[in-house]
Amino acid sequence: MDRPWDEDALCVVCPALVHDRGRFDIVAGPGPASRYDTSRGYRRDAVSGVPVCVHPHKIGFPPGRYASAGQRWPAEADLGPPPGPMPDDPGALAAWMTALVRHAGAGELDAVLAEAERAASERFPPDAVVDALRVALSAV
Repeated sequence: MDRPWDEDALCVVCPALVHDRGRFDIVAGPGPASRYDTSRGYRRDAVSGVPVCVHPHKIGFPPGRYASAGQRWPAEADLGPPPGPMPDDPGALAAWMTALVRHAGAGELDAVLAEAERAASERFPPDAVVDALRVALSAV
């Protein structure tokens, strides 16, 4: 996914290197409320476990509770076209699932993917469904 920040300007431990907008919070600076998690490679909120960027000036967006409270991202980047109905062609399944992921709201991703997997499994072979899920999850 095209991310709306310059990855070269970020810290090497910024969650924005592995998560898209809306999947992490941004706070005004490092502190005891966000600790570096060596198992993840970035800071996480000490209470909720949500990934946290601590340098708003480097990422170029203001502090906000984008993942933990579903606050709207300040400058929505183009999400692409909405997913529409499930395709009939298994070759288009990955693009459809990726669109579902991109358009999922905060806290909806698990349910959206579970429903997409269930529906696709009724129409397509298991290998096609798993391949499409892998592509869609790489967009997260």
